[in-house]
Amino acid sequence: MGFVTKWYIADPHFGHEAALHWGTTPRHFGSTEEMDKAIVDRVNERVGEKDLLFILGDFAVSNDPEYVAHVFHALRGRKVLILGNHDVDKKGRIQPALAGLPWDVPPVHVMETKDGGKRLYMSHYAHRVWPAGHYGSFHFYGHSHGNFPGIGRSRDVGIDMPDMDFGPRRFDDLTSGILEVEDREKYLISNEIAVAMEDKAIERWALAPLCKMPEGDLDRLLDSNVRDVDVRELRAVLAALQGVEA
Repeated sequence: MGFVTKWYIADPHFGHEAALHWGTTPRHFGSTEEMDKAIVDRVNERVGEKDLLFILGDFAVSNDPEYVAHVFHALRGRKVLILGNHDVDKKGRIQPALAGLPWDVPPVHVMETKDGGKRLYMSHYAHRVWPAGHYGSFHFYGHSHGNFPGIGRSRDVGIDMPDMDFGPRRFDDLTSGILEVEDREKYLISNEIAVAMEDKAIERWALAPLCKMPEGDLDRLLDSNVRDVDVRELRAVLAALQGVEA
């Protein structure tokens, strides 16, 4: 398979009248039909027929299977469902209205993919830790309707988020803010390391064993463009320095 554009969205809640009146994140539409049409239009403005559209849970809240099918077929793209609480019954079985739809792959509770060479873990619910998170992977979730801020390389991709604008977005757009925050932190830590090394008169050869890394690795870390290094390595160096008496 060649290159495939991937799009991400959570919590469309098609047909869910109560979604119009939520206290913290009300959806300012006159009716569920108006809301659903707006979401479908935004999806179809962006997603191509061969693109992958990942829906991170709560596809529809409706007792009308025909309406659910109608909305499904109105959406462009190859649709992938990561199951949310409204997508299953009280026994954890997928809702019949969803089970018979031609999803690109059978719906699951969690899924991993790669986008732009980056590893991505998807679930309806936010995780504090996730597979390979300590190696730089990303995590997208929904469910919280903008009320649960992400930590590290994680974020809410629900349509209630201001930057989602009731439609899907691509990986680079969704992660750019996360990486900007990381870059700012890396610049700050790098400056703190330089100041601490000068104040404590410690050379790299003496610092390297305190950081439990070869001197060559420490040189590479401190001499590289700060945007190209791992923020966790910089944090470890700073922590080691903070344990050194002046």
